[in-house]
Amino acid sequence: MNAPTSSAPDEKRTVSRHPGSGRGRPRDASRDAALREAAMEVLAQVGYRALTMDAVAAQARAGKATIYRRWESKLDLVIDTCNQLVQRNIPEPDHGSVERDLGEFLTAFATFLTGPVGKAAQALVGELPHEPELAAAFRESFLLPQRDVLRRIIERGISRGEIRPDAPVDTVVELAGAGLMYRLMLVDDPLDARFVNRILREALLPLLKNP
Repeated sequence: MNAPTSSAPDEKRTVSRHPGSGRGRPRDASRDAALREAAMEVLAQVGYRALTMDAVAAQARAGKATIYRRWESKLDLVIDTCNQLVQRNIPEPDHGSVERDLGEFLTAFATFLTGPVGKAAQALVGELPHEPELAAAFRESFLLPQRDVLRRIIERGISRGEIRPDAPVDTVVELAGAGLMYRLMLVDDPLDARFVNRILREALLPLLKNP
């Protein structure tokens, strides 16, 4: 598909969950990764509303038509990028210990947030109140997957008898995510292993295990 010729090519459109499928020649997966990386870099620099396909193409040193063969709009591109980042970087450990599994997951998520994607995530979150379609897609592709992993880790602990059956699972899941995002976006302190260990031992585990 050629790039649209209208003066506002990045207006909202229906989000495609399979960008570029069935259009043009087969895609180069390595090229897809480079384009997603460029999108994250531009997003971190200018935010979602100022992001354009032209800017992503320039950052990736690619033609704009190359991007439009894969994604129909910048919303498609950003959400697909979020999906791929979560799938590649957020593990679901299952070592038979809630403490170990939560620690590994939270450490990986903290590392993920403080890497190159951290600034892009901050830029996206700042736009969510003004972009309802983006907000819904961001929650589905970025927030819900990590929430579901946390819930499964805790539920496995309940089934093993390691966690008390009346544990406030939803509260723990929300505290874990909120603690990391608060530290990342609002507090000028490192989101490091020391903080992860503190929130795990002082906040999450006491809510899950019997006193």
